[in-house]
Formats: sequence, structure tokens, C-alpha cells
Amino acid sequence: MFDKIIQENRFKTQCVIILYAAIFIVIGLLVDIVRINASSLLGGFYALLTFQQLPIVTLCLLLVACGIVYYTISHFKGILLSGNEYKEIVKGFEETSQERELSRILDELVREACLDFRPKLYLMEAPFMNAFASGWSAHNSLIALTTTLVRNLKRDEIKAVMAHELSHIRHEDIRLTLVVGVLSNIMLLVVNYGVYMFLGNSRERGANTARNILMILQFVLPLLTLVLQMFLSRSREYMADSGAAYLMGDSMPMIRALQKISGSYAQSDFSEVDTNPTRSALYIVGFKEIFSTHPSIENRIKALLGK
Repeated sequence: MFDKIIQENRFKTQCVIILYAAIFIVIGLLVDIVRINASSLLGGFYALLTFQQLPIVTLCLLLVACGIVYYTISHFKGILLSGNEYKEIVKGFEETSQERELSRILDELVREACLDFRPKLYLMEAPFMNAFASGWSAHNSLIALTTTLVRNLKRDEIKAVMAHELSHIRHEDIRLTLVVGVLSNIMLLVVNYGVYMFLGNSRERGANTARNILMILQFVLPLLTLVLQMFLSRSREYMADSGAAYLMGDSMPMIRALQKISGSYAQSDFSEVDTNPTRSALYIVGFKEIFSTHPSIENRIKALLGK
């Protein structure tokens, strides 16, 4: 089962990278068409793709995107954990009984899942109940739990949450989510700000057409990104819930954990408390149900109950 999920997610990751690369190239070429003041849209594409005109903007966009992706992959721990105080719980160097218990829970899950890796474990100071996993691969992955979650859940519920996050790592969801999050932000940044550098008035039809397409993309691409993130994230949450129930041998601890976490959010809106938006799509429960990258708690519980 897990091999099939991993293969599917690898394929999805490759498709997402190809899709975003294609979008980046199209955006870059459109800006280049405006820059060279092409007389026709197709003529501009042909001149740039055959390098009769050097696609400077396109090449710069791809270079910058690659640089940002590389930096994010290399520094994802600091990026995702920034904005809150956090502490790594290192096996053998736990300082409190709580840290020792969390370390034991992770060891149990790693042993029960017969894994050849152990994710790094972090405890993050936050007033809300949540958790997330991230990383480029299983061997550099991490699981982060908020202090409020650890204080308010029972041991089996904490274990279920950690099993959920460990399932994300096993399924290679973390790589897919990291790629989508990084490339989406770069793409939207380029469309919203970068294109205006070359968008002046022009008498040439090709340049004007390219400018109009770019203007339309400002509205279309955010919707495309949202739909793609919702599609990928919602399906992976169901699978991670199922993976947690499988590891626990019981779906009820996961159900109780989801109910308690969502109940906490129903009482307070923590969306303004969390100052780091880069991890919002990674959380086990989203801040808001509307346009959320997560499925509703009710639907997740129904799926766990097999309804």
C-alpha cells in the first residue's frame, strides 16, 4: 500500500514541477515579448524560443526560481520554525519528563513502522494546538508539535498526531508540499510585482497582447494555485489520517485528537497569532475551513469511521 502511495506522490511531484516550470517559462516569455516590443505574439514566441532574441527575463526567472528552491530546501527547518521559540528534542539528551515521553513515543512509532530513519523532533512554543511535518526526504525530515497540543492531548492522542505526521513523511507528502508551496509563492510574486518592470505602453500588437495576458494571469494564477494546493493537500490529509489509524491499530485516538484540536480553533481564531504563513498548509488542522487546503474535520472523521 505504502509503495503505491509513494509512487503516486513521486509522480505528482514530477507533474507539479513540470507544470510550474512551464508556467514560469510562459510568464518569462510573455514579459520578454513586451521587453522586445514584438510585433506579433507568435512571432515573439518564435524569436525567443529559437534564440533569435535572447529571452533574458525567462532565463533570469528560471535561475532565480532554482536559487530560491535550493535555498528553501537547504534551510527549510529555520524557515518553517521561525517566528516562534522552539527546541529540538534530541534522543538521549532530553531534559524533562515531557521531552523523554515524546521521544519514547516517536521511538515506538519508528519501531512499529519498521523505519530505517528517525525524523528530528521539535517542540514549538505556540498558544494553539497543531503539528506539522516537513523535509525534502525522509532522512532530513522533521516533526514539530506545539506546546499547547502536548499539554492538552492524552498520550495516545499525541501518538496518533505524531503517527499522522510520520505518515506524511512515509508517503513523501512533505516533498510534494514543499515544492508546491515554494514554487507557488515565487510564481505569484513574479506575476504581482516582476512583470511591471517592462509593462509600458506599446504600439505593437504582440507586445500589447502579451501585456493583456499577463494582466489576466494576475487573477487566474492565484486561483490555479489555490485549487492545486487544495486538491493535493486534501487527498494527502485523508491518507495521513488513514496511516495514523493503521500505525495505531485504532482510529479513535486520531478522531479524538482531531475533535480536540478543531474544538480549540472553534473557540478562538489563532490565524493572526501565527506569524509564519509558510507552514499553514502543513498543519494537521487548518485555521479556516473556507478555501482551506485541509478537508473538513467532519469529513476526516467520517473517513476514519469508514462512513
